[in-house]
Amino acid sequence: MIGAAKSSPAAVRTVNASFSTSSLGSANSVEARAFELMNAQRLANGLQSLQWDEQIIALARTHSQSMAEGKYFSHKDPSGGFVDSRASKLGIFNWMAIGENIAFMKGYDDPGSMAVEKWMQSTSHKKNILSGQWRDSAIGVAVADDGAIYFTQVFIAK
Repeated sequence: MIGAAKSSPAAVRTVNASFSTSSLGSANSVEARAFELMNAQRLANGLQSLQWDEQIIALARTHSQSMAEGKYFSHKDPSGGFVDSRASKLGIFNWMAIGENIAFMKGYDDPGSMAVEKWMQSTSHKKNILSGQWRDSAIGVAVADDGAIYFTQVFIAK
């Protein structure tokens, strides 16, 4: 959303690691916060909350990790694949439609809130969040050693 961060692949922390600033909490709590705020936007717009999908969290986290390790920011991964091909590689085939939002944050006390705020300011990202076709979603986060936080939200309609 903002730009690519510079980090070394070995320095990227997994989603179970703590952020470098203790007040941020764990990456899992950032995922949950962003998901909660995204659903609040849906409810405020008369839509049902999306359900957290354990099957697609690996898909979201894997792409965030790839961006953090590869020092890139794109829906397209280094092998040229997009969310649909990444889903297939992970054995996720039980969907009729699939979508993705990504964000990059650095230097915010509440990165989950800022990611949702920025998504809601973007026409295409907001359209994904407020689409009535989605029922299931998950948000995966990876954090680089320099504090850059990569978000991937995957939406699935089954």
